[in-house]
Amino acid sequence: MQSSTWQKLLFLESHDSVIAWHQQAFSRTLNARRAKEITSAARQAREFFRNSAESNVSVKPLLTFYGVASLSRSVALLLNPKGGESGLTQGHGITTVEWPKTLSGEISAGLAALGELKIKTCKGLFSDIIKQTDNTICIHINSSAVEWRIPYHSPEPGDELTFDDLMLRLPDLNSEHKRSSQTALYASAGSLSYDLDNGFKAQVTSDNFLEFIDIYRSHGYQVTQDTQDTPSYNLSCDAKNFQENPPQFFHSYINKMFKTIPVLHITKPLKSGSRYSQIAITYMLSYFLGMLSRYYPTHWTSLFSGEKGDGRWPEIYLTQKYIDLCFPELILEFLDDNLALNKKTKSTPS
Repeated sequence: MQSSTWQKLLFLESHDSVIAWHQQAFSRTLNARRAKEITSAARQAREFFRNSAESNVSVKPLLTFYGVASLSRSVALLLNPKGGESGLTQGHGITTVEWPKTLSGEISAGLAALGELKIKTCKGLFSDIIKQTDNTICIHINSSAVEWRIPYHSPEPGDELTFDDLMLRLPDLNSEHKRSSQTALYASAGSLSYDLDNGFKAQVTSDNFLEFIDIYRSHGYQVTQDTQDTPSYNLSCDAKNFQENPPQFFHSYINKMFKTIPVLHITKPLKSGSRYSQIAITYMLSYFLGMLSRYYPTHWTSLFSGEKGDGRWPEIYLTQKYIDLCFPELILEFLDDNLALNKKTKSTPS
């Protein structure tokens, strides 16, 4: 657990602090029951993350997912100006798709197919947290502070994604992807600018961009190579196209620039065309690992026991580390930015 992050999240466990936050954000006063619902879920989240940090790897992903779900529940309640627990949709909001079939046969064959494991989104906590956060990704360019934010269109339930759809778009796994035979589906992005007159511009660096450069071209983006000597590209489009087809952004949070600035990346668009905030993608990753360790313990323990087929263990281990460290930080970052934005909006003369 990141003690500094959890210290700042402690306000979610305080009756008075939660009421004060909600009053500042929405100019509404929570009743005692609503405040209790928020603080109870936050307290459970802290305990799940604490127990996960102290647990054996055999159960760590499951405890982490319970922490992710509890923290998501607390935040979904906090951000809803009207509804309480009774208004939340039952269930995690994600289901597995044919996992027994994918993992059938020899254990080693099942481990080799982990990237093909598929999930399907549905109504539940996942859709609630997307709705209450407006599927927003907070953007860092050259600062540890949020410089920009994009509320992606919220995908309809029924989207299907594989484990590899998510892991290969996770830049914090870069060290493992370099050793892998699979191609990473992200490229670092910088020098971003956007306005209604000049549209969107960014510089994208990495040979990986060649793997999905044509998709962005097909989405109305112009791409030119900056120089012949380095893999650097200028990506641009007009404002209308950017609003209709924004890039899928993602940050590296473990490997920060100067240890403080999350590093921005652009990723290959998903086949479905859906775009998800980093909070949503991290929730899905946690669900994958939590359900794998819970319902397929033989496969899970075989991954870290030096058995045949365990080649993706370093990548999966780092994914778990990313979730443990970064999900609470993503939540804190969003809440702080959301409150600052609401206060700024209310103080601006109409």
